[in-house]
Amino acid sequence: MLPHLDPPENTNPRASADLGNGYVLLAKRDRYPTTIYGEEARVIAEYLNLPHAPKIRRWARLRLPNGQIVRSQFQELQKAPEDVRMARNVKVSLNGGEWIAEVRYFTRLIVRAADSFSVPDEDLDTPDHVCFIDVALATLYSQPDANLLDKSYSVLASCTKLGEASLQVIKISDIRSVVAMIPHRPIIHGVAEGRYFLVEKTGMEIAHFGLEDDEE
Repeated sequence: MLPHLDPPENTNPRASADLGNGYVLLAKRDRYPTTIYGEEARVIAEYLNLPHAPKIRRWARLRLPNGQIVRSQFQELQKAPEDVRMARNVKVSLNGGEWIAEVRYFTRLIVRAADSFSVPDEDLDTPDHVCFIDVALATLYSQPDANLLDKSYSVLASCTKLGEASLQVIKISDIRSVVAMIPHRPIIHGVAEGRYFLVEKTGMEIAHFGLEDDEE
């Protein structure tokens, strides 16, 4: 009855991509498709079952269905340390289990009907002939140390970074939530080890919950 009070049809910020089911890619992103190299190129080519990785356009942030904003190394490593929010660690479903991953960047791999994966990530005039594979490139943390987990009555989930050897292509739809991984140095077998313990971010950063700063 009062059209001016109706909510807007699109509440997503500019330079965003609505992936459906509550997932929304947010700026910033590469202006042009970029060539990737090394292990990143290898794992993407393997994921697509191609001899070489296509050029891709990287995205910096992702809004989850629960309203949390996932950031990435692509964004945060370009900032001054005091400006980094450290929201690039996520809980993911992977190979039938739960893992913690550190996001390097997000991207949309474009699949044409003719099985071509090399089309730039742009608005296309023929959506019936194109679909997207929306993924994150991320490295993994280890599973929690069983001894520390047991001694802490399942409170202290202490992990190590598995590094470049664990680099994975992860479907964006398999990302569940943002978590914090806090550095600590527990004594294990008489030796202090550099590790990270898990803190769930439920209710965390409430001042920024569901809000996007404009980061083109």
